[in-house]
Amino acid sequence: MVTSDLLLGALLGCCAVVVVGGVVVALTVQARAKRTALQAKDVAEKAARHAVQDKATAVEQAQVARSQAHANWQWYEAAQSEGARLVERLQAVADIEARGYTGVEVPGLLHPYFAGSPLDKHHQAAEDLLREAVEITRAGVGSAARAGVRGVTDEAQMFLTRLQLKIDDELREFPQAGVYHQSLVDIDHLATQALHSVQRLRLLAGSWPGIQRADCTFREIIESARGRIGPYNRVEYTYLPEVGETWVEGRVVEPVTVALAELMANATSYSDDLVSVYVQQMQAGYRIVVEDTGLGMNPFQLAEAERLLSQRTALDAAALKDERKLGFALIGRLAHDYGFRVDVSAPSTSGGVKAMCLIPLALICQGPRVQADPAHSGGEPPEPEPAPAPA
Repeated sequence: MVTSDLLLGALLGCCAVVVVGGVVVALTVQARAKRTALQAKDVAEKAARHAVQDKATAVEQAQVARSQAHANWQWYEAAQSEGARLVERLQAVADIEARGYTGVEVPGLLHPYFAGSPLDKHHQAAEDLLREAVEITRAGVGSAARAGVRGVTDEAQMFLTRLQLKIDDELREFPQAGVYHQSLVDIDHLATQALHSVQRLRLLAGSWPGIQRADCTFREIIESARGRIGPYNRVEYTYLPEVGETWVEGRVVEPVTVALAELMANATSYSDDLVSVYVQQMQAGYRIVVEDTGLGMNPFQLAEAERLLSQRTALDAAALKDERKLGFALIGRLAHDYGFRVDVSAPSTSGGVKAMCLIPLALICQGPRVQADPAHSGGEPPEPEPAPAPA
């Protein structure tokens, strides 16, 4: 039989179980809530940290953007200033190449960090194009100018040559003692100087001397050159038969004569005393010496003279400023084209300039050949007639 004590105990036991179960459930729920709160806290903290990091990143990105914008503006201003500098560079190139100004320096880049960049290469290409354009234009104008100068000088040389032939006819007709004869001699000298000036222009324009001479002796060449300058009476030629009567090949007679006339003109221009001219034989040929007693040349003038005499200088007929000052360039051109050489570096005992025209043995000949006379039989051949003296 179930007593009341047993029922009460069972009831209390059930209540205890229920209470314990409730406590367990409550503790479980509490633990879960705590974990959820902790997870939420972690998420919030992570979100806060990410927000801080995102803000720092945003600030850094903003700073980078500002720096980049500033750098871009600096590059823009630098490129703009280099564009203005390019105008200055092209101006300097034009001054040098087109206007012929000396001492002009082409400026470089304003900003060294552009060196080797596409901007630098484009600007250099612009300079090169300007130089090429100037050169092409000068070549075209120079070619047309040379053709015009050659045409004019050819005609002038022809008329002057005819004038000299007419004067020669008159000189042969009238005796030397007459006043008219002396006037003709003076006129002939003026015509000879005019012909030489025209011939210089012809040569400077790239043409040949315009005259083909027969074989001549050194004496004839020197006398011909002396007759082409104004103060010919101040040129003292020391004649030695053993060298003075040596024959020079006709192909180079006129070029050598022109070169000697230039040397004599220079010598008489820079010295008021007599100018000494003589011929010397060397192992490799002969040399004609033209020596004055002037002040001589300083090292810079001597270096420039040697440069002009040692090369075939290309002369710009379109930019010819003063053809009277181009004697050494003219001599260098003739020497290069015809195989002789002119040197002014040797010291002079008189303190002036000692110019030497060196004629190699290859340009020395035996003189005009003598044609046999059918009427002449046996014995020695007839004496050769001397070559006509140059005008």
